[in-house]
Amino acid sequence: MYPEYYIGQQKQTQPINKITSSYNPVVQDVPRQRLPNENPKDYMLSAYTSLIHVIDITSTSAIYRVDPFAKYLCCWTNIISQAEISAIQERTKWKHPNLVCFLFYQDASDKYAQTREFRIYYEYLPLDVKQLIEKRSQTSEYVPEEEIWKMISGLSDALLFLQKKGISHSALTLESIYFDEEYLLYRVQDVSPFRAKAPHLFSNEFQPPENGQKSNKFKNDVFGVGMIVLSLALLTDCRDTYNQGVLQFDRLEDNLQKLRKLYPGRVENVLRAMVDLDNERRPDWIEFQQILQQHKEKQVGLSEQQSNIVLQIEKQKCKGNTDVNINNQENVEMKMNSQKGDGLDQKLINLNKRIQETLSKSLSKNLR
Repeated sequence: MYPEYYIGQQKQTQPINKITSSYNPVVQDVPRQRLPNENPKDYMLSAYTSLIHVIDITSTSAIYRVDPFAKYLCCWTNIISQAEISAIQERTKWKHPNLVCFLFYQDASDKYAQTREFRIYYEYLPLDVKQLIEKRSQTSEYVPEEEIWKMISGLSDALLFLQKKGISHSALTLESIYFDEEYLLYRVQDVSPFRAKAPHLFSNEFQPPENGQKSNKFKNDVFGVGMIVLSLALLTDCRDTYNQGVLQFDRLEDNLQKLRKLYPGRVENVLRAMVDLDNERRPDWIEFQQILQQHKEKQVGLSEQQSNIVLQIEKQKCKGNTDVNINNQENVEMKMNSQKGDGLDQKLINLNKRIQETLSKSLSKNLR
């Protein structure tokens, strides 16, 4: 998977017993047996034997393999505050299929150091939306509508989960949303614990034109996700709708018109709601769920109508086939009767002919 894999295997992390007790997998010499109905991911994270270094991404981040499983984790090493430790500790308890999970962290500080350095481990997903666009655009392989719909509903559900906890993402980019090829899900990572340390690093890639209106951070996230989904749907980077950071309304409308040709109906309608230029009309994640539910009900209604139409067509076909069979049977009977009638007439003609011949012979004899 990585060219440095076998070299990297020689490097080991610090002892596993330094993992915080907030999430303390039972590390053993050999993996324990999987329990009945146990989630595969939960099993892996509680049954691994060691973390093996694979490759360094930057000076402060690296990829590790969860030995003996073929699963990879990212590790970010930095000095974090007690507040950040508490936030990460809380997030290791969260379980949402569309959230990239924090798993655990290790205290990597030197015991004589004045500051505390931690390694923070989270799920590694190598394919982000930007890469997915580049990959698909090479062959113009547009994403199926059901997958776009799954992306919208999955991400909105994850961000609704955060909104209910009072957390906005506020760092949405084409590279912050990932496609999980193992579970076929679009997933986003909550980076809010680190926002206070470097606020300038956390801003949405696609900003709405609020025109002096009071900004709503959750509605801004809705706009950001909408533009990211639009980018994937069109296989293009929608940053071209901005000119020096200013959104060009005509370019956005052109993109929405292109979307209509590719995904008419519910996808277009929902995305138009997400990227609505009016901050008052644009929903937050709670309101957006109601929009999704309405379209889901409409889709169910349409499916039922289509099923009824198909059923009626099948009934008509059956009735038509029955009528044709009856008509064919009647035609066969008429033909048979006709053939029978023709045979009877011929017999009568032949009998009459023989009678005439007999009478003629008898008359000739009497005359002699």
